[in-house]
Amino acid sequence: MSTKTSSITLQSQRVGIFKRGIAAMIDIYISSVLANIPILFIYSIETGETEMSRELSALSSTSGILACILGILLILLYYVVIPVYKFQGQTLMKKLLGFKVMKTDSSNVDLKTMLKREAIGSMIVEGGLISSGNYLRQLILIITRANILHTGLLYISFGTTILSIIYMVFSKEHRTLHDYIAGTRVLDLKS
Repeated sequence: MSTKTSSITLQSQRVGIFKRGIAAMIDIYISSVLANIPILFIYSIETGETEMSRELSALSSTSGILACILGILLILLYYVVIPVYKFQGQTLMKKLLGFKVMKTDSSNVDLKTMLKREAIGSMIVEGGLISSGNYLRQLILIITRANILHTGLLYISFGTTILSIIYMVFSKEHRTLHDYIAGTRVLDLKS
């Protein structure tokens, strides 16, 4: 009976797919705006323009690499540092909507867990929707100048992201690929 009770408790704490999707979209927007501040500054200094091109490979190699690295670091600040050190497993939208990321053993996330979840899972393995994945692909393009590699990575990352979302929607636990990589799950605090 305790197994059935714990299963019911876990199910009632799962975050709805719509609620999780809304939070993800707004978090992606917030982190992108944050990352674009230094990128736009670098772009403006080098080009003299105030409107930035989407392709940082248009910049000199040094400026492009610096812009990509700063963009990645600021996005990781939003998705890793804030949830670990400020809001205990929550980004701004997760906090506002009342849910959080936890380890599968129900303990709070730590720096190592969130780095695995966001840097490896979201940015490298999935990378289709989150801006850090875009900056990583652009960094690879700037360093290698191989457009075919950039395009291939783009298709792979979007394909992996779509498969991860489909799996989350139809799986019993509603966990994405980056949740499996880090050993995390997303739980509703308002249940």
